[in-house]
Amino acid sequence: MEAIAAPRTRWTFAQWAIVVVAALQIVWATAGLIAEPSFHFGEEAPSKVVLGVDFNGVHALSGYLLFGPAFVAALRPRWAVLYATFVAAALIATGIWAAFSTSPAGIFAFPDNTADAILHLATGGLFALIAAVQLGLDRQS
Repeated sequence: MEAIAAPRTRWTFAQWAIVVVAALQIVWATAGLIAEPSFHFGEEAPSKVVLGVDFNGVHALSGYLLFGPAFVAALRPRWAVLYATFVAAALIATGIWAAFSTSPAGIFAFPDNTADAILHLATGGLFALIAAVQLGLDRQS
């Protein structure tokens, strides 16, 4: 007797790309959480620099909350593009905010806000590029 299985489709570029980028970001957030596990708020919150970016427990947790859903979004091609678009917008907006504040919303402590802004803008740009490439590929087919 043969097992009945649903036909498998190959993952799209966006599905693979969001999983890879999200996994790298989650590893980075985990390193940040290990380096400074505190969950304090405000400008006086302690932070440690991990690969050039200020981290503490709050910043790491926000990374988990933003990048964790990528693994669910990757299950469907359309979700992957929507996720990449949403995350791009969120990261670019927070990157602009971080560029002008060492304590955005009074929550995160970013003594080196320039590096944090660059991280957010670059990662947001990468997710925007993922969405744009996938939309271009979809248009061709």
